[in-house]
Amino acid sequence: MRGAIAAGSEPTAQAGAEILASGGNAADAAVAACFATSAGEPTLTSLAGGGIMIYRDAASGEVTVCDFFSDAPRLHRDEVAQLDFTPIDLDFGPTTQRFYIGAGSAAVPGVLPGLCTVLERYGTLPLSAVIKPACRFMREGIELGTYQGRAAKLLEPILTYHESGRGVFAPTGRMIAAGDRFKLPQLADTLEAMARDGWKRYYAEVLGQAMVAQFGPAAGGMITKADIEQYEVVFREPMSLGYHGATVLTNPPPAAGGPMIGMMLKLLGTRSLAALSPTGTEHARVLCHAMTIADEARAEGIDALTGGRFAFWRAKFEQHLEQGPLITPATVPAPESTTHVSVIDSAGNAAAVTFSFGEGNAHIIGHSGIMMNNLMGEEDLFPLGFGAAPPGLRLNTMMSPTLLIDDDGAVTALGTGGANRIRTAIVQVVALLRDHKLSAEQAVAAPRVHYENGVLNAEVFGRDDDGAGLADLGARQLVRFD
Repeated sequence: MRGAIAAGSEPTAQAGAEILASGGNAADAAVAACFATSAGEPTLTSLAGGGIMIYRDAASGEVTVCDFFSDAPRLHRDEVAQLDFTPIDLDFGPTTQRFYIGAGSAAVPGVLPGLCTVLERYGTLPLSAVIKPACRFMREGIELGTYQGRAAKLLEPILTYHESGRGVFAPTGRMIAAGDRFKLPQLADTLEAMARDGWKRYYAEVLGQAMVAQFGPAAGGMITKADIEQYEVVFREPMSLGYHGATVLTNPPPAAGGPMIGMMLKLLGTRSLAALSPTGTEHARVLCHAMTIADEARAEGIDALTGGRFAFWRAKFEQHLEQGPLITPATVPAPESTTHVSVIDSAGNAAAVTFSFGEGNAHIIGHSGIMMNNLMGEEDLFPLGFGAAPPGLRLNTMMSPTLLIDDDGAVTALGTGGANRIRTAIVQVVALLRDHKLSAEQAVAAPRVHYENGVLNAEVFGRDDDGAGLADLGARQLVRFD
């Protein structure tokens, strides 16, 4: 079966392409690519995090969101006698951001149950076939590229904090770097054992038991056997809205990312963006005000984004545009460890999947080669404080894998990593595709802006005066990046 795949590394994309070439469909290829991220993007995610997939079945036209993001453990942090919740400061250059690692930072993972459930529901190939490219890469090794080298250097304080992490990411005594050949044969062993013994059995009896032992209350964590046994992959109807001759389908509540995308697109739909230069300051100003309104609505709760108050938010949007300057407190956001895969096969089946493990909690699960997540230690996920997460419930996420279906039937699958930047990146790509009629390659490559909490992040626009023009919009801080 022919098709197309986009991913965060060449090995990731190659794994999916091999599955398409062998007759697999979009679901098979997406799952294969996700497994291969452990070889091609070993510092960006792991199979013990959380994720979201949106899938379109071409035969029926049905689109479904598969939610396998992480749950908060059922135990509250206050119920653990000695919570292992260790602060680590990472240096992102313009800012330093604090994360928390250790057993107490682990949320209930969903990636392996999610990928295997998607494969059973939508795939055409067995797990044993789908894992083959990833296992080959892990045994033969993959040469790390420049971006992976930078990510490894950034995350070194976490990935080498514990001896189990050092065994994977610093096997020779130093942290892996660009140009090194990265191997992970123990994870290949794990995946092959899952395929041989049945993934549900292996997950419960081997990985699940190891997670309870390492990240349960006896070890300073909050995960219990009940958390592992009662975790559910949830299938939801996507959030749907029209935008200039196309249907946008994305992640619905309880996640916040999709509703924020919907709010921004509805606001932008009231303006004539096509009349503005996509690299001009007026275009950026309109985008920034839409981002501001979506942030304000989110602060009131998901219902404020999806309820019947659009007329109110549109009026505020128009008022903001008349005022001109953007004035709010300033903080500098930092990037996150997240990756994305998009696949469309020749039959028209489409899959877009985003997943993350935070930055990792520094501990490898047993001898599996899989680093546990630190999603309970991500401040971005807990704006009301770490103790505010409702025990046992799905964590909120900005992940927003999205499908764009034109009125003529053409399908675009898109998504990205980037934490809070996910929602604004997707909105801008959709606008460039629909308002400015750019090709997919042009829309993805075009410079973008992200405005939040008084900080305007702007990619270089190619003109010397663009930075000054964007600063004149009134943001208190301008961060430019290539």
